[in-house]
Amino acid sequence: MSETHPFYKLTELIDKFNNERNSLDLKGLQDLRENIALTLFYLSDSVSMTIANAESNDFARKRFYAEREEYYRNEIDERTGKNYNVADSERKARLDSKKVDDDCAHAFKQKERARLVVLATQQILNSISGRITQLTK
Repeated sequence: MSETHPFYKLTELIDKFNNERNSLDLKGLQDLRENIALTLFYLSDSVSMTIANAESNDFARKRFYAEREEYYRNEIDERTGKNYNVADSERKARLDSKKVDDDCAHAFKQKERARLVVLATQQILNSISGRITQLTK
């Protein structure tokens, strides 16, 4: 039996808060806050892997550019019969890089999404804490 990924569990808990926030009692709010915080903790492995993936993709993109530029600097430009100059090598490397650029952009999109999920979840936890404080007065 497979476990539900923490992201989906977190989504369920936040949906519950959104739908029931005005009807939850003190105990319900406290339980919900604890469950959200715990699920956020369980999400940390996925978030850290997403961040590492983005950094790895960025490194791979930079390495690809360097390798392609070096390759073109050692190639002969058919127009001039001379090695490609630096500007031409860079331009040709950029033309070759669509896949690594797309992969890197996708990885950075995932990293930003993970960052926003964590930030929004922290704000929701703060909101729940505020409701708890109001109910305990």
